[in-house]
Amino acid sequence: MKTKEMIEMNNELRKKLNGENKIFYENLLLYLRIEGFARDENKIETHLLMILQDILEAQNDGIAAETYFGKNPKVIADELLAEMPRSPWEVIKTGLYVVMGYMGVSFLPALMTAGKPVDIGALGLSGLYLFSIVLILFKYIGRTIYNVNIMIQNKILKFLATFIAVSIGIVPVLLIGSLVKTPVRFQLDGWSGIVVIILGLIIGAFFFIRQKDKTFSLPFVIYLCGAGVLGIMTRLPKIGHFLMDTQNGRYIVVGIIIVLLVIFWLWNILVLKKIKKLDESK
Repeated sequence: MKTKEMIEMNNELRKKLNGENKIFYENLLLYLRIEGFARDENKIETHLLMILQDILEAQNDGIAAETYFGKNPKVIADELLAEMPRSPWEVIKTGLYVVMGYMGVSFLPALMTAGKPVDIGALGLSGLYLFSIVLILFKYIGRTIYNVNIMIQNKILKFLATFIAVSIGIVPVLLIGSLVKTPVRFQLDGWSGIVVIILGLIIGAFFFIRQKDKTFSLPFVIYLCGAGVLGIMTRLPKIGHFLMDTQNGRYIVVGIIIVLLVIFWLWNILVLKKIKKLDESK
């Protein structure tokens, strides 16, 4: 069975789990998928599906998952992972996906205003930094799933912890984009820039249409479309002159960028709340 088919079957079968078994299995699933990074994904999903089917059979017989598998599922998971060593090529391939994905998503915003060169080298460095953060985050989550004993209950402390974590991830990316200058830069003003933006929008629309679940990607698509339209406007002869060379025009550009960012973050918050409600209703 293909990996994608097993994941879809897993998602459907998990709906049959009771509350206690669901917590048990989803912790195991998260641990195996995160620690299974750069390992054989098909084998990981095969084991996960088999374990889920065993839990459902035990559940039908009135046996809890913890009773069936024991109170330390991490041991079982580690034994399975030991049979599947990590592949250096998978790490490199995933890194390339992350870097290219970041560069693809950041390309249109980099063309948002005419007259500013696009620094491909800086975008690549930002992508590498984000990949390193992803690796650290995966390692942290993998180690804490079965080891966290203390949770932050105070809302202010929880907010500060989240703010610091997000800052560590985002601030260096912004600093790299604004301070680092590499030789791999090029200027895309006028009609050449407009053609590149239109091609970028067409490619983005192609991938968006092909997605089955558009929940997470929709906020990005709205932001990127707005960035693309603004990039085209700043490159048109008369409109571009007004937007880039007059004080009122620059105020309008800044205002549009702020509105796009606000819409992007608000839409993301609504998506996360919707997902949370769906999870609570299961």
